[in-house]
Amino acid sequence: MRDHDKNKIEKCLWKFVKESKNPVVYGSVIKIICPICEKEMGDHNTSQTRECVKQFIIDVENLEL
Repeated sequence: MRDHDKNKIEKCLWKFVKESKNPVVYGSVIKIICPICEKEMGDHNTSQTRECVKQFIIDVENLEL
């Protein structure tokens, strides 16, 4: 993520959030690996998804660009 500009970060963040909220739909196309815990998003339950998305957002916000 450090090589991303703000526009790329925003696109990746929204893609991650969108795909993590509905892993069944996106899981059939591509395996989505969680950047936080490195498990497949399809293996997450709702609370795990929320925690990983929250942590991902915090990590992105803390990046020094």
